Amino acid sequence: MSNTIYLNMKTSYGVETVDEFTRGEDSPQTPIEFRKYVRSMAAEYRLSGQNVYTSSRCTKEWKTK
Repeated sequence: MSNTIYLNMKTSYGVETVDEFTRGEDSPQTPIEFRKYVRSMAAEYRLSGQNVYTSSRCTKEWKTK
């Protein structure tokens, strides 16, 4: 089973998914290392001015891409 974590951002127009990260079964990263990586990426998005948060769900629009 693969784990996917999405980075979502809430704006005045609603919620938007801006990125996704997936850890597959054959990944060399441990689950803890994967979550640390995703948290560091979210921090980078915040540094660029995007108020993102991690989520296990994406928006409907993201699924259709």
